[in-house]
Amino acid sequence: MLIRTKIIATVGPACGERDVLRRMVQAGCDVFRVNFSHGDDEQRERFLTDIRAVERELDQPLAVMADLCGPKIRVGPIAGGSVLLAEGQRVVIQREPLEGRADRISTTLAELVDCVAPGDAVLLDDGRLRLVVEETDPPDEVRCRVVHGGVLAVGKGVNLPDTKLNIPAMTEKDHHDAAWIAERDFDYVALSFVQSGDDVLLLKSILGDSGSDAHVVAKIEKPQALADIEQIVRTADAIMVARGDLGVEMDLPAVPMAQKRIAGLCRRSGKPCIIATQMLESMTHASQPTRAEVSDVANAVLDHTDAVMLSGETAIGEYPAETVAMMDGIVRRTEEYHDETAEPVRVTYAPARTTAALAGAVGEIISREEIAAVAVFTATGTTARVMSKNRPPVPILALCPDERAVRRMRLYYGVQPMRADAPEHTRDVLAMAEDFALSIGAAERGQKLLVLSGRPIDQPGRTNTLVVHTIE
Repeated sequence: MLIRTKIIATVGPACGERDVLRRMVQAGCDVFRVNFSHGDDEQRERFLTDIRAVERELDQPLAVMADLCGPKIRVGPIAGGSVLLAEGQRVVIQREPLEGRADRISTTLAELVDCVAPGDAVLLDDGRLRLVVEETDPPDEVRCRVVHGGVLAVGKGVNLPDTKLNIPAMTEKDHHDAAWIAERDFDYVALSFVQSGDDVLLLKSILGDSGSDAHVVAKIEKPQALADIEQIVRTADAIMVARGDLGVEMDLPAVPMAQKRIAGLCRRSGKPCIIATQMLESMTHASQPTRAEVSDVANAVLDHTDAVMLSGETAIGEYPAETVAMMDGIVRRTEEYHDETAEPVRVTYAPARTTAALAGAVGEIISREEIAAVAVFTATGTTARVMSKNRPPVPILALCPDERAVRRMRLYYGVQPMRADAPEHTRDVLAMAEDFALSIGAAERGQKLLVLSGRPIDQPGRTNTLVVHTIE
């Protein structure tokens, strides 16, 4: 059984060798994420080169996503690397960088002291430590009281859930990284801490001006993004529910409902949705996940997400390939259950009326006929994405002449893409679909395929033909 929910794995020191990358693909990885918050350009270049080498070796298209840092605020240098902040003590956060100590620290955002107000919360280390601002003395410093203490290490994240920061979504580093990415073979670029659709359009403009056709993934990490979520979904090519910072920036019990709301909106809007952060986190150092983590992955599948993502589990974890295999197994079991219990889905989204009508027809035929797979010849991947959002309970085989579009389709739910030159006749599409289905085990001889194509075959937006084809 081919699973349909896609798996994204983050590349890092633990899995940066080709042998490990190969085993991760064989375990079920579809997309590799390169996190620009860590490492340097030389390391990231090596990751990309090795992923493309594995792609050629396995003769299997792989998508690569670059993930920009965004305006992530972090704790500055600390003497000895860490310091204990005791509950009730006073701590000064100053504008100018210094080597921090228990009573005084700095951050990577000098403007923090201008933005916060008395009563605002300052959360450190993903919310594990909590300070509250008592006095402000801009432009030099603010004075805080420790509400929940603990050990604070250098470089830990800083979140300001009560403070509106008037800072751009793209930092100077992001602009540099985006230009570097545009010159290389990346398929997606994820933008961190998106607050509005304008942030997405800015990154698209930067990539386009540099000649890159990489698609933009908007990461939802702030409550401000939820206030403009419909515009963000319209402008982005895909959405990531990044629950780590989102769970710190907003009321934690509200995060699961935000996840379901965003996944539903993406489904109606025809945009891929990624659920991320702490999905199998215990497998960073353990060979088995917790029961709660297994349920979390399964729940994301039941929420109709397109992809589930691994972060530190594969980047720095002890069991990167085994973690991918575990996620693959959870998804497989969940999809088996969902196929038995779910009602047929009809999604109204489609860029063209004929495509929408054909997608509806596919669902109707599958409900009445034994269909092994749906095959689509698509010039850009759009028809495959429309079919993906209709969630057929069978694989979607996408034949496409554009290698970059083929790679991007590795993110689409249920889609198994393959590069294929445009044929002259519809009958040639039937033969290609038949060979592809047999080669990957999606169908057997005597079974039926639904084959969609257009006339002219290789022109975008012309999908207008549906054939029920029996493999002789």
